[in-house]
Amino acid sequence: RAMSAPSESYNWFLIVVAIVVTALALACNVYVLVHFQHPDDRNQAWFPKIVVVTGLTLSVLSILLLPLDVANRAACDEAIIESACRYTLPMEDFWYATYLTMFAYMFVLVPWTLFYYEQDSEATLGKKLVSSSIWSVATVFVLLMAMLLAYYVGGEAEFELKSVKSGMALIGNSALNGATSCIALPSSPTTVTNFATYTATMSGMDCDAYGPNVGTETFTVRPTFIVYMIAVASIISWFIFLVYAGVGIVALPVDMIKGFMNRPQKVIPKSEYIRCATILARDAQAIHQQIKNVQKEQRETGRTKKTKKDLKELQVKLSQLEDDEVELMTVFPQGEQREATWLMTVLAYYIQCFLGGLSVILSTLWTLHIIITVLVKPAAHPFLNSFFIWLDSGWSLLGTAAFALFCFYLVFCVIKGNTRLGLRFFFMKLYPMKLGRTSMSSLLFNTGLIMLGSISIVQFCAQVFNVYAAETAVTDIFGGNIENLKGLGYLFKYNVFIYSFFAMICLSCIIIPFETWKTPKPKKTWERDSGRI
Repeated sequence: RAMSAPSESYNWFLIVVAIVVTALALACNVYVLVHFQHPDDRNQAWFPKIVVVTGLTLSVLSILLLPLDVANRAACDEAIIESACRYTLPMEDFWYATYLTMFAYMFVLVPWTLFYYEQDSEATLGKKLVSSSIWSVATVFVLLMAMLLAYYVGGEAEFELKSVKSGMALIGNSALNGATSCIALPSSPTTVTNFATYTATMSGMDCDAYGPNVGTETFTVRPTFIVYMIAVASIISWFIFLVYAGVGIVALPVDMIKGFMNRPQKVIPKSEYIRCATILARDAQAIHQQIKNVQKEQRETGRTKKTKKDLKELQVKLSQLEDDEVELMTVFPQGEQREATWLMTVLAYYIQCFLGGLSVILSTLWTLHIIITVLVKPAAHPFLNSFFIWLDSGWSLLGTAAFALFCFYLVFCVIKGNTRLGLRFFFMKLYPMKLGRTSMSSLLFNTGLIMLGSISIVQFCAQVFNVYAAETAVTDIFGGNIENLKGLGYLFKYNVFIYSFFAMICLSCIIIPFETWKTPKPKKTWERDSGRI
């Protein structure tokens, strides 16, 4: 990229931008917590809330570090190598510090808080602390021992290089004038060579990288343990990303547009509200009584398959009632500002329509970019790389902002895929997130999930935007040692995960639109019970 050398003020501007973005990310995550938390958790459980907010902020910043890394490279002229640039931020240190902190959150702090919060409410404080600490220490010990063993056995990176050789000659040697061949090696390397002699010195071929006599050599290095941890975490992260983002990149625009099309059209009269609310109250009481009966049966006979199945079915029915209650409150606003509330509701749906259209564009461009730059060999066109560079020619941070938008869009795709698939893809329990009704356990679990998924998002963006993100610190981390690790490196070097991600996108393009438009809209509780009150 041809660009003029930015002044020192540019570097201070980068620092200010980093501070402002951090503050905005923190504020946005506080907003997410407030609007997703369950009413029972208000004004309590402060420590888990701090873990959720700071964990989500770390995840956001880890993704936004990539655009900052790109902008940081522009702090020096293109002709100046990064090591000689005086004003660049220490991005490699930032990356390692961020990932070490994220590992501490994902494998220590979040599990400990989850163990602590999910214990019996009647347990004493000391018992909760001891129990959660034991479980956390045991988990960390097992993971650490497994990582150290794997690092000892296979924690080496292999680099294959072409081996070129050349002899030596004095600069004043007349044989060098107009030479087109290499300087030959001496016939006897152990004897003293007279470099002034030019006889047969220009007949060598071993220094020609494209010559027939050039061989290859492989040498191994052992990367640091933190790099190996990032590689292993990245593999786990990729399985989350390719499934959830592969579904979410299609489901997000489809569901947003469908939600707008199925929006409530008008406010219902008070008589209709009373009728619907009566039905909801009646069914809620019936379900709560059934839950008490099943819990009583559990205390008498223990947890059986039958009681587990019954509780699961009742929880699904209760969740549906809660969704119906939210929609009922939407079509019949409460309070003195009913008209203003309804106006904001209508406006929110039109904003959702706009975001749905934007997500269609982003998902389409992402898919085309993968095809053009990764699947086609060699790459047919830089595509979005060229677009970002063109934006930078207008203003140095405009392309960086667009780059950040494309990277951060994948986070929403992962979240959407998580809510879409739920329990159907993993044996573990994935806690659901619902606006205004999300338990603290669900928030903690999904915080860890998003943090883990953000690792593969960074690697994926650095890989597919390798032209725009060239010579950045993150490309040295993921593109150097990790891609050349013994065994694990083949998954990254040959784009196994990216091909799998694209296959998931294709599968989602076939299934999700058909499933979304052909499945009839489920009836509300009061629609199923029409005329029974």
